[in-house]
Amino acid sequence: MKNSMKGKTIVITGASSGVGKAIALTLAKEGVNLVLAARREALLQELASECESLGSQTIPVRADVT
Repeated sequence: MKNSMKGKTIVITGASSGVGKAIALTLAKEGVNLVLAARREALLQELASECESLGSQTIPVRADVT
């Protein structure tokens, strides 16, 4: 039996590129709700739109966790 993550909420830091972006897109396809955090606002907004088009409820947050 596969555990479904659909409807769960996950926070991803470093979401605007690289592994963070890949994880966000993969989870969006699974129907996971996402809070996307990154420093680069333009890339963050672009990713949020892409995730929403895949069926994910997405909240983009400009953040620097250093």
